[in-house]
Amino acid sequence: MARQRRHSRPSRRRGRFSGLYKLLSILLAAAAVIVACVVFFRVNSVEVMGNVRYTAEEIIEASGIQTGDNLVILSGSRVSAAIRAQLPYVESVAIRKQMPDGVVLKVTERVAAASVDSADGRWLISAQGKLLEKDNGTIRAVQVNGLTAVGPYAGGMLQTEDNEQLTLDYVKELLSVLERYGMLEQCTVLDCSSAAALTLNYNIYRFKLPRGGDYDYCIRLAQSALKKGLEDGTIQEGQSGLLDLTVMDGKAYFQSDK
Repeated sequence: MARQRRHSRPSRRRGRFSGLYKLLSILLAAAAVIVACVVFFRVNSVEVMGNVRYTAEEIIEASGIQTGDNLVILSGSRVSAAIRAQLPYVESVAIRKQMPDGVVLKVTERVAAASVDSADGRWLISAQGKLLEKDNGTIRAVQVNGLTAVGPYAGGMLQTEDNEQLTLDYVKELLSVLERYGMLEQCTVLDCSSAAALTLNYNIYRFKLPRGGDYDYCIRLAQSALKKGLEDGTIQEGQSGLLDLTVMDGKAYFQSDK
């Protein structure tokens, strides 16, 4: 009996080749998109928003972005880091790419909250302790007494001797609270030279604050005490004095200046 010859199945082979063709088509399409992005999406304009302390030109120069740079592969984190490293007042940078050829840099700047002493003069710092620049007297800031910056340089973090480190932590916490409540502009001096307490000159008043503790609570207590005292007459309008917040019994004690 004659054997039947087995015939190949071209339909199955065609199916395999069809899948391969589809894969190659997808890869070619993806490659074409990548090539188009590299060739066509080039930086032609850079816009800066939110800047006050620095000009747009200074920020663009610090960013390192050049006309003709590839927009697709432009690294936002690298641009932000470059700007913050060179311009101490810049706190953060948000980068938005606007296809096909634009970049928008939205800048958030720090405020000079205070000034501290050093071996070569006073330095301006942010509330978080960032060293901004030498204090030439043109920028109004809280004068901190009792802290000395060690080896200061623009863009670095404030460093002190070991015996002042705890005081530095208290000062930064207090400055951050004052900044959050919009009170920095009314503060002139923060004396932390005493081992017993911190003394803050606020408007015509002086706040005696504990070394450590909840400064957010202390400042809210001070605001409430001043408001209540002015309303009920226990504090006269325009009457300067000391508001003691160190007792920590939920009350603030006012002593007028004679």
